[in-house]
Amino acid sequence: MSRAERRAYKRLTKNQDPYALPAAAQRGRGGRQRPRRPQRPDGEFRFVTPRFLVWALGGAAVAGLLGLSFAWPNGMPMAGYVGVIVAVAWLALAVLVRVAQRRMAAVRPPTAPR
Repeated sequence: MSRAERRAYKRLTKNQDPYALPAAAQRGRGGRQRPRRPQRPDGEFRFVTPRFLVWALGGAAVAGLLGLSFAWPNGMPMAGYVGVIVAVAWLALAVLVRVAQRRMAAVRPPTAPR
């Protein structure tokens, strides 16, 4: 590259971000992304879904075991009670979050798929 070509190239790229991806790379990346699914394809809110059940029951099991293990030095009957109380508290929290989601879904109109 001659000195004149280098100067011309520097003039062309003077105000550009040196770390930006080339335009061809940005277009290629956009084509490779999979299209997003709509959040609620049927437009209605279902309170109990398989994902919610796994999240609520799995979280309750983990939280109950953690409560049991933290209360283990106090003896077995008390540790078992603490584990059950923590698991029930987790389930109650999960249901409260789900009720809040249902209320927000009722206020917000469903979005059209893009």
